[in-house]
Amino acid sequence: MEGAELKPKRVPAKEKFISEINGSETRVCFIASVIANNEEGIIVSDATAEAVLKPSRESKKLKEAHIYRIIARPVSVKPLLLELELAQELKDFDSNLYKKVKEFWSKI
Repeated sequence: MEGAELKPKRVPAKEKFISEINGSETRVCFIASVIANNEEGIIVSDATAEAVLKPSRESKKLKEAHIYRIIARPVSVKPLLLELELAQELKDFDSNLYKKVKEFWSKI
């Protein structure tokens, strides 16, 4: 199939702060720390807001006080409930530097 365009199999996740998620997104990506992990869900926070991740096999691996890059699908907005797709642990992550860089890029 010469000249055929390759289409992504999934919609790309939009990188946002939790407070910016409005429910119209198909997939979102954000960096947050785990506040609590229990049977009702996982509460995560990125210092702008909190969200709840629906319990799943993947979510049981998340540890409290660790920082993760999270890709999820919004399920509801009030309260913000997300279906976890992927969680990548970030070690030695500087959240203040991340916020400064993200704000800088949003101005450009």
